[in-house]
Amino acid sequence: MASLKPLPIVAIAILALIPFAPVDDFLKSMVFLFMIYLASAYGWNIIGGFAGQINLGHAAFFGMGAYVMGQSLLAGLHPYVAVAVGGLAGLGTALIMSPLLRLRGDYFAIGTLGFTEALKIALVNIHAYGYTFPPDPTLTFTANYYYALAIFVAVAFLNYIILKSRLRFAFISIRENETLAAASGIGIFKYKVLALCLSGVMVGLIGGIYSYNLLYVQPEHVFGIEWTLIPLFIVLIGGRGTIIGPIFGLMVYLGTYYALGFLIPEISLLLFGLIVVLVMKFMPQGLIEQVFYGRLNMRRRLII
Repeated sequence: MASLKPLPIVAIAILALIPFAPVDDFLKSMVFLFMIYLASAYGWNIIGGFAGQINLGHAAFFGMGAYVMGQSLLAGLHPYVAVAVGGLAGLGTALIMSPLLRLRGDYFAIGTLGFTEALKIALVNIHAYGYTFPPDPTLTFTANYYYALAIFVAVAFLNYIILKSRLRFAFISIRENETLAAASGIGIFKYKVLALCLSGVMVGLIGGIYSYNLLYVQPEHVFGIEWTLIPLFIVLIGGRGTIIGPIFGLMVYLGTYYALGFLIPEISLLLFGLIVVLVMKFMPQGLIEQVFYGRLNMRRRLII
């Protein structure tokens, strides 16, 4: 495992060099988008992976971050300050959503989905066609890219801190057995709210920088179900509560998306759902469990 330690530094260095790579601007934009997807997945991993709460309202954090960022920008704030305000909006949305954490299992999932849809409908009624904002002439795509990279590194590092801290044990105890965790003296609701808020503030930042790079906010898009389903798919396929798992999940998502999207787009979403169900049924810990820990267990059996 020690040999894996330099890999994050190498990966960040490669991402940092992308704006200067001799490739088409379209490819650079796609790397930016993939980084947004992975950062959002790491945000979902905090509440859904470590704490085990299937949040189907993830798009509420992304959408509020984007929407409030746009409104702050129109109010005269510097774009990157406006993105930070979008992160606070994600935090506020998480706090408003937090009473739903009293619900368990499917009830929480359905409640968060309904909350997000209600929020989307309310904002669509205010700005049905969305709104644009002028670019800052001093800020280029490269500047936006590095701001997004900084947010990505922050949310990935937050996952790493959780994984290496005692907080991980509280979250995983809740994920595996809430009743037993409560009997052990763990403050269930407190830790759930903490996980939701950490997820909310990070995803709010991601939504803000994504929409600023587009110079456009349309509520029906930024609150779209895809901003919940893509992170959920990436984490559950790759491996929840891990650092490397979402990277595997992103690669599977991209391969599956482009294969299904071009070959059979009419039923691609149905097949995405089927893949998630099959993985949760036969590989509940995702591909990372099967690829790495499965091989380790097989080697142990052979040795024994």
